[in-house]
Amino acid sequence: MNNHHTKNGITGGIFLVGIGTLMFTNWWWPGIMLVIGLAVSAGLILRGKYLPALITLTFFAAIPLLVTADIPWGVFVPFILIAMGASLTSKSFGKQPNVDRQPKE
Repeated sequence: MNNHHTKNGITGGIFLVGIGTLMFTNWWWPGIMLVIGLAVSAGLILRGKYLPALITLTFFAAIPLLVTADIPWGVFVPFILIAMGASLTSKSFGKQPNVDRQPKE
């Protein structure tokens, strides 16, 4: 049996089962993200790439969790952006080159 076709068959099979489940439940968004993550992660696991599979599954599973969670985005997102901006600003001050040094001639 060709190992490559088996791996692609598993990925495609999980994807089709997921699409069928989405049609049955009518949970297209964000369910499609979970189906894609499961299918791609299964293919990566069969190829022996466990860390990329975990990262992929985590990313695609986090999207439905964040969408369905009752998070006040109008308050939460500005604080995230402020924290990211403050972090980048503080890092830029810490990595300034020393301008007092002149190259020796």
